Amino acid sequence: MQNKGEKMTEEKKDWHVTLSYTKKHDDTYLISDVTKDQAKWIAENQNANPKYDCICIKENESDIEDEETTIKEVKFGEDEKGEYGFFAVEPTKKEVI
Repeated sequence: MQNKGEKMTEEKKDWHVTLSYTKKHDDTYLISDVTKDQAKWIAENQNANPKYDCICIKENESDIEDEETTIKEVKFGEDEKGEYGFFAVEPTKKEVI
């Protein structure tokens, strides 16, 4: 139960964060054990900082202009073929904007 005046804390999860640019340039990072807001901030500002568990898992390079960010919650597990990896978690109805 939350006390009066106490800030509610968001649950820490794992995230795939993709930064997309006007000129084709996409970077996808696996960022572990942080909140959604922290994952976005780390991908955009601190992706090379060894302080964070942030791994670039996909990169397409070219010139950079404008930036757009896509973020998906992921969980490690096994797929129907018996292969292990990080898989996207479907958002609940309250999370869909």
